[in-house]
Amino acid sequence: MMLKLTRKVQQAIVVHPRGAPDDALTLRVVDIVPNAVCLGLAGDGYEIHRAETFNDMRNESHQQNNIKKVNNF
Repeated sequence: MMLKLTRKVQQAIVVHPRGAPDDALTLRVVDIVPNAVCLGLAGDGYEIHRAETFNDMRNESHQQNNIKKVNNF
């Protein structure tokens, strides 16, 4: 399920792990231009990646783990 929110320029949402509001990640709409929304992200201790980059990194990591498992048998 996806939560869909509507925000205007300079409005933000805050995401944090359940029970840990001090570990917040703030996502702010910085600008809206034709065919794009510019977002600003602020939060300590987070690595931020575009989804397609993250998926590539995760797939590569899974492949490396599978190779290690095969080599250990």
